[in-house]
Amino acid sequence: MPLKSKILWNIAHVPRPRIVKKPPPPPPWPVTTYPAKMEALATSSTSQSLWIFGYGSLIWNPGFTFSTSRKAYAIGWARRMYQGNTYHRGDEKLPGRVATLIEETNSYTNGVVFRVDGKSAIATAVKYLEQRECDNGYAFRMVPVQIRSAAHRRPTVVMALTCVADQQNELYLGPDDLIKMAREIVTAKGCAGPNCEYVLNLAENLRKLFPNDEDDHLFQLEHHVRIAKVRA
Repeated sequence: MPLKSKILWNIAHVPRPRIVKKPPPPPPWPVTTYPAKMEALATSSTSQSLWIFGYGSLIWNPGFTFSTSRKAYAIGWARRMYQGNTYHRGDEKLPGRVATLIEETNSYTNGVVFRVDGKSAIATAVKYLEQRECDNGYAFRMVPVQIRSAAHRRPTVVMALTCVADQQNELYLGPDDLIKMAREIVTAKGCAGPNCEYVLNLAENLRKLFPNDEDDHLFQLEHHVRIAKVRA
């Protein structure tokens, strides 16, 4: 088979994303912005446990010790690949794109919430996240998340620490055409591996954890990344 025909055949067989519009789980509280002082509350000397919400690589690689983990939803937040990265998934010449959260009233982000118990474990986890996330353009936020269980009709709501990219940070890339973003992602590579590996891992892990949920932005971007990989 000629090379051009082979490439076209491969592109034609890249699975298209299944886009199904679904309403987010109903929030049992009004969506609000929580003050920065709650970060201090979560990590104060009186805290015996801390919930940490992961919506990106923390899902499969938390990097800290935790007591339990549960599937969860952050209501009023949308996951977007808008944060640039010049260390883990890119470099100074070709920054990678990684996930952040954008406040969006009618949206939700699924992920995993981890419970860390004990002052020492909490301090270690927070310090680790400061180095891993906050040194790369993110800031700590406290967000309400729903923990859903088949054993309970109503979800449990907890306040969880998470990391959200400051849109004023020097690495913030913001929105762009998905095809252009996919090309950037395919070419970027950092110390943790190729940027495309991050995007594909994230999409695959979310499908396994939440088979009935859709993430239009991520899954459409994943589709274009797979095509860009074939063409590269």
